Amino acid sequence: MIMVMMFSSSSDSEGNYGGGGWGSGTISQLGESEIPAEYIPIYQAAAQKYGVPWNLLAAVHRIETRFSTLDPMISSVGAEGHMQFMPCTFIGWGHSSCSGAGKGDFSTEEKISLAVISQYGGYGVDANGDGKADMWDLEDAVFSAANYLGKNDAASGNVEAALYQYNHSQEYISEVMKYATLYVTEGYDAITIPQPGKAGFSRPVNGQVTSGFGPRTHPVTGEVGKPHEGVDFACSLGQPIPSSKAGKVIMAGWQDASNPSNPSKGYGQYVRVDHGGGYVTTYAHLSSINAQVGDQVSAGTVIGGCGSTGTSTGNHLHFEIIINGRKVNPLPFVGG
Repeated sequence: MIMVMMFSSSSDSEGNYGGGGWGSGTISQLGESEIPAEYIPIYQAAAQKYGVPWNLLAAVHRIETRFSTLDPMISSVGAEGHMQFMPCTFIGWGHSSCSGAGKGDFSTEEKISLAVISQYGGYGVDANGDGKADMWDLEDAVFSAANYLGKNDAASGNVEAALYQYNHSQEYISEVMKYATLYVTEGYDAITIPQPGKAGFSRPVNGQVTSGFGPRTHPVTGEVGKPHEGVDFACSLGQPIPSSKAGKVIMAGWQDASNPSNPSKGYGQYVRVDHGGGYVTTYAHLSSINAQVGDQVSAGTVIGGCGSTGTSTGNHLHFEIIINGRKVNPLPFVGG
């Protein structure tokens, strides 16, 4: 569901996927089996025009309406059509009826009028040249979604920031990114991210995800759009935290090294493990540390205990995967 959020931030910590490089791979076996073949040229044409990955558009289409198989294609809050646009986003938030989630009050004629969309600053696009922009026409809807994502930084490679604008749910972002990566078999070298499940990481704890990767409202400072550079897993105080993969401990201590007794700084107590090949993991907010710098650990070796040290509102594990110096969403590697 496309909504509007007044948020602006772009950095590699939000997930920079190198623009079109991420969508340059060939379609995978899963993509061939799931994506209707007649839709792929539409995604590719929209991707070429607006500079966003075609597989991103396919993944959004899958999550929003299961490739247009939902009936009806109208959400409980009023999102419409193949790609689930809120009418105010499609037609323009400058319209006097637009507020709240963005359902607005439009006539049928206004919803497809290029003149009205131009007047009110919407993202609706006439992709098939029939003189109207229609969120219920597949081509128009896909091109409009590409237009929206591209103008919200996906064209610059900030895919996850754009998805956050599209739907303010970390679970949504994780699901779209999962399918987008699964739908191609090549192109990973451009972003140094392997196919999910191929890097050998295991989920460090089985608790539920309490905060996903990407922009969010910071739970302590209240800052809106603050990049969250890892994933938070629920766990109980003192619960053993194992290394997700074999490697060498390269950091074990307090983030604020100048004042080790200060528990209010960032990660608090944390451990960082180098797994080789450019892969590093971070385990933060620990109540205790069971490893020293230089230790060689195996997958499953306990390196600390769950806690709430540092900038934290309760017991949990903040877990990061870093690839060649860039923090990426861990969930495709360890499971959602």
